[in-house]
Amino acid sequence: MRLALLKGNRFNPWHLEAFNRLPGQFEVTAFRADSEIQRHFRERGEDKLAFPVEQIYFDTQRGPFPARLRNRLLARLRNREARIVPFHDRLRGYDCIQTWELFTDWSAQALEAKRRCGAPVCVMVWDNIPFNMERNPRKRAIKRAVAAEADRFIVHTERSRRILDLEGVDPARVIKIGPGVDTEVFAPGTRDRRQFGVGEREFVILFVGWLLPRKGIDFLLLALRELIHDADIAGIDVRLLVVGSGPGKDRVDRLVDRIGVRDHVQFAGALPYPRMPEAFRAADVFVLPSIATPEWQEQFGMSLIEAMACGVPAVTTMTGAIPEVVGDAGVICQPNDFVSLYEALKQLIRDPAERARLAAAGREEAVARFALDTYAAQLAGVYSSLV
Repeated sequence: MRLALLKGNRFNPWHLEAFNRLPGQFEVTAFRADSEIQRHFRERGEDKLAFPVEQIYFDTQRGPFPARLRNRLLARLRNREARIVPFHDRLRGYDCIQTWELFTDWSAQALEAKRRCGAPVCVMVWDNIPFNMERNPRKRAIKRAVAAEADRFIVHTERSRRILDLEGVDPARVIKIGPGVDTEVFAPGTRDRRQFGVGEREFVILFVGWLLPRKGIDFLLLALRELIHDADIAGIDVRLLVVGSGPGKDRVDRLVDRIGVRDHVQFAGALPYPRMPEAFRAADVFVLPSIATPEWQEQFGMSLIEAMACGVPAVTTMTGAIPEVVGDAGVICQPNDFVSLYEALKQLIRDPAERARLAAAGREEAVARFALDTYAAQLAGVYSSLV
């Protein structure tokens, strides 16, 4: 089966692992646009895929120079998003088209290809906010067309399933399957903290992700300051290990200096995906302190199941799909609340038995619910049923 994989500019190692493992006779071709996200992965040597790549361009990258210049100026001065140069004709000859989200140009092109050559379209939906992106009339029109005409919708959470129901998608066309992580690679093991610049006697709190405000690292830094100045745990050297990069590093650095925690924060930068299990094993606790914005809530939190698979206790926030991902295998705090984070972390610092219980529960949940080969087999089943 020839599968066209449209993930836009969102290709990353953890999204693609399952497509490398599709059982059966699948020929996958990835359609990818260059972007800041892709440049980030290229710098880390992670832009190579195990299957062929078709390069797609934004209208700021292709076309007559005056048009490219105009589009770049509009993108910079009026916050106009760059649009995809139409490529639906390049999807002819595929047995199935996998795209992402209802509102994207990628899904619009997939739908046009279906109209012209009949290939079934499957839409992977991570979004969990009802009627999201509908203030833009163009995106609203795309959403309605995709909702009406796509053949199948894959969701990873109950929240995503519910928004599709609210937006009028036939429930019979929606299938919920949990994404997967390689639980043999992401597994408990020997830790080596020296490579990350933290000591064996320190209590290490790990943050993984983009340094964007929505990931909540600002609130985690404030909670860290509270821990450092707490007389009850004065004998414990608490250290925050930050693995991540992207826009926001300057903002984070300013906050670190302003609240006086520089000596307690270690920035490891972005790490290649194969090294991530080592980072998780170096931690005593993992924290995903996401917050909600008007157009985004944590859609899943892949780092959560990676930490759980490594047997690391997880502390996170009640936002988006996080509660249904973690269940009882983690500590859930109020979002946008550094005091709630501080209190949860303090309790775990003082209670090794509870940390051990959460570590075991997280590992058990990851193996039972988020095995990568199971996810790949379920994806393959969806595509085969469509064809």
